[in-house]
Amino acid sequence: MNERVLLVSIDGVAARSIDARRTPNLCRLARAGGGCFHATTVDPPITVPAHASMLRGVSPSVHGAYENDHVDFDRAPPSILEVAREGGQTTAMATNWLPLDRIVEAGAVRDRRLIHGGYAEGDDDLIVDQATSLLRDATAELVFVYFCGPDLAGHKHGWDSDAYNDAVSRADGRVGELMAAANDDVAIVVTTDHGGNGVRHAELDNETMKTFVVARSRRIPPASCWTDASILDIAPTIAELLGLHAPPSWEGSSLVGRAVPVVDWIMSALAAMADHHYGEDLDMLSHSLQTAARARADGADAALILAGLLHDVGHTLGPVTEWGYPEHDNAGALALQPWFAAEIVEPVRLHVAAKRFLVAVDPAYVDALSRASVESLRQQGGPFSPGEVSAFEERPGALDAMALRRWDDGGKVAGLDVAPLESYREMVESALSGNEPVGAHWARDSCRCPDCRDPQNGQRLFDAEEIDGWSVVSTSRNGDRVSVVLARGEERHTCLIDEPVGIGRAVIPWGTGHPRRHVAAPGAPLDGFLADLSNHGISLAVDIGSKPETVLRFAERIGFVRHTNYGALFDVVTEPDPINLAYTPKGLPLHTDNPYRDPVPTVQLLHCLRAASQGGASRFCDGFAVAEELRMEEPGDFEVLTTTLVTFRFSSDDTDLRAEVPLILLDSRGRVVRVTVNNRSMEPLPPGPGADRFYEAYVRFAARLAEPAHSIELTLAAGELVAFDNRRVLHGRSGFSADPDRHLQGCYVDIDAVHSSVIVAGRAERP
Repeated sequence: MNERVLLVSIDGVAARSIDARRTPNLCRLARAGGGCFHATTVDPPITVPAHASMLRGVSPSVHGAYENDHVDFDRAPPSILEVAREGGQTTAMATNWLPLDRIVEAGAVRDRRLIHGGYAEGDDDLIVDQATSLLRDATAELVFVYFCGPDLAGHKHGWDSDAYNDAVSRADGRVGELMAAANDDVAIVVTTDHGGNGVRHAELDNETMKTFVVARSRRIPPASCWTDASILDIAPTIAELLGLHAPPSWEGSSLVGRAVPVVDWIMSALAAMADHHYGEDLDMLSHSLQTAARARADGADAALILAGLLHDVGHTLGPVTEWGYPEHDNAGALALQPWFAAEIVEPVRLHVAAKRFLVAVDPAYVDALSRASVESLRQQGGPFSPGEVSAFEERPGALDAMALRRWDDGGKVAGLDVAPLESYREMVESALSGNEPVGAHWARDSCRCPDCRDPQNGQRLFDAEEIDGWSVVSTSRNGDRVSVVLARGEERHTCLIDEPVGIGRAVIPWGTGHPRRHVAAPGAPLDGFLADLSNHGISLAVDIGSKPETVLRFAERIGFVRHTNYGALFDVVTEPDPINLAYTPKGLPLHTDNPYRDPVPTVQLLHCLRAASQGGASRFCDGFAVAEELRMEEPGDFEVLTTTLVTFRFSSDDTDLRAEVPLILLDSRGRVVRVTVNNRSMEPLPPGPGADRFYEAYVRFAARLAEPAHSIELTLAAGELVAFDNRRVLHGRSGFSADPDRHLQGCYVDIDAVHSSVIVAGRAERP
């Protein structure tokens, strides 16, 4: 059962910053395998000593590194990369900081990629590109990858600052890219070296010493957790996944085989609450069961029922007084947030705040509180001030928290008979599956049983009216299929539901290493070429020959050729009376093609028959990456360019094409899905203040796009073809002498054919 392993270390990620909304990929990885979000690092909790312990399985007292400038590891136990090399396995690593690179023995890594960026946040994008290349190359059994962004943001802006949280989210996105690039047979371990407080992490406080580890492997059961873990356990865990023996000098131990199901941990924590009474006439478990029962009786959905069940679990996680643990709300939320959806976690986090809110806005509310709630209210800060009232009302989940609070207050009846704890196991397991709580409308619409879907084509056999009027009786999971029993009066229907099908795909920023060269001679498979085109938006084919109309034959291997006013095939040559500046020897600024068409052609292919004798190099820019940079650094400009509609037009004797679109188009989730820039065909905006603000943003965006750091230059040789996503990748060229021999041919195909081919190829690769 030996596996290839990807080890990812993200510097400076506080475990408290991991939750389902900010870090969905890490949480998804944990649910697919295991996780521990209260692991511990070493003393001192700084980068080089901690990483030496992570990779060498021993504490600083053994490997000798106590500062970041330590360089002598000659007498330290071997690193996991050296152990892998000695075991006959191939290793690779991608880092961006020389002191970290020195931790690993000189001969331990066959493919050693060091980005000499001086420890800069932008290096992480380059690291992703290098790591993706290593994973797709598939020759290394062990790949080690290091990201520095959160640590940099913590030192500059402070741990828990908005900038820090954004950096953690970006790091999580990079983990998602690596997950997309790794095959299912690659085990993935993601961890960190330390947390942080303020702008530091050298002190030995709990929030600095607390770390996390998540791991997905065939040998780690899904939705499992470790009750304790150490940074010293990382190297032994990887050794076992690789099928290697850990050196006896290592102090840590493998996490494989030590995980317990998260549902068992949750149920055990709740069961233990039967031994606790905090000033009420019933134990804390009975109170939690009553709260959940009241939520269910009021018709609450599964998320709020679970919030009622779990709202006081934090009392078991900290020092208690006569009235319990005053900060149990936040402690419980922190323990739950890596595993459960925000719809469950946020009411738990806010249920104490809801009490303080209700006391402030409704003086009579305090009369309904039990003595324990009144006493704990004093410990928790008393009623909210007017400013706190306003702030609470604006928080997501506030209304759900107030509903939970009412059920909480009513769930304190001694001797009341309610459903037992074990009856909630299935609901907890369903929530841990990673799906949002199941709704009746969604379940009925999603059913794929033979009565609801045609077995041949998968299309629905019922009308929309059939979706209404149902309620959820129970939910269960078997592999990738969910079964939901629905009731409508006396009628019952069991919905068989496969994993939801989405259209989200890995959008991987690319750097100077793209486009990669793919041999595409007749008969050669196009899988790699199309995967790069789908994920990166650009790909290069070589050795396809230089016969006229070859680009059409090549395009037909992908999908249908899109006809435009230029025909199915267009020749990029110098013409005496050009209808487009592309048919001149002039240089062209970065632009997207055909912005005046609706729908716009999505994939452009350019094939070189003959190159210019001098000049004519093509430039390409990842518009999505620049748009995201603009979102982060100039949010005002980003908003203007996503909300201002611009008219593009092309006019000739027999054609007049017009389309209206923002320069940066977002989907309903706020993701960039199209960048449109073409100065040659953009119509002026109507005059006025709005136009002035648009032009300010437009000029700054265009300047960013033109920066050399954001683009690559490529001179096509005869027999080479470049394809790019016209909604994402801007292209241009340098000028050239009026060379009549320069000849490119081009055409368009649709991006859906590219994505379809990649999906089908992925199916074929699965066992």
